[in-house]
Amino acid sequence: MRGCPEPARMKKMKTDKSFIVIGLGRFGLNVARILSTGGADVIGIDLNPNIVAEAVDLIPHCAIADATNIDALRKLGAEAIDHAVVAIGNNLQNSVLTLINLKKLKIGRITVRADDEDHAEVFRALGANEVIIPEESSAVSLGYQIMSDSVLDYYKVSENYAMVQISVGKGITPFTLEEMDVRNRFDINIIGFIKNEDFILAKGSDLIEPGLIVVAVGTRKKLFEFDRLLNGDGAEKKFVPLSATRKKQSGKKGGKR
Repeated sequence: MRGCPEPARMKKMKTDKSFIVIGLGRFGLNVARILSTGGADVIGIDLNPNIVAEAVDLIPHCAIADATNIDALRKLGAEAIDHAVVAIGNNLQNSVLTLINLKKLKIGRITVRADDEDHAEVFRALGANEVIIPEESSAVSLGYQIMSDSVLDYYKVSENYAMVQISVGKGITPFTLEEMDVRNRFDINIIGFIKNEDFILAKGSDLIEPGLIVVAVGTRKKLFEFDRLLNGDGAEKKFVPLSATRKKQSGKKGGKR
């Protein structure tokens, strides 16, 4: 096995998920790029030295390695990985052998690229958690979805803007949309909510509470900042409602002589 550059052995992060993307063709490279630019701990591998050399500029950790060889995966520290993406195109045998190796290594979650529905059935039968029959846009969507457990869907609106569905975590205290004032605080727009599989247009009096799915539009950076507020560690401690902010400001003004 050779690396380009020398690949760092993956370490399990306490808060961030770690990923391995196997196969750095267009689909795999797009997934790895999205994960990497989002700050995820990711390593990309491919058998083709030329493909790996091109990927170096986009992925901090990459290696030339054969994922059908379980020892090669072990040397990369794959046993510590949270989520593996098998993006090997047009090679059912290698995809199957790689999937079997990942299952042996007890990887928590495995997503596999399939060329057609027949191949997809094979991967599901072998224990893949998710199977994707891809286009380039689905690679971008997958990258964002697997980077955060709470991002349920991702739609690219333009080069910088996207629409996402974010599930609200248990750690946040319910506040109204008006109280959260997300447009001014995060520069995003909440279009509506999904509750009990029904879509509801957003109103200022609506509560953002655990279990709700928020549909929002904004820049990718701002959307993921909002996701971290809703679902990060100690989420309820990070958010100060608009009324409290105004009350505090009013108190300061009233106290001046």
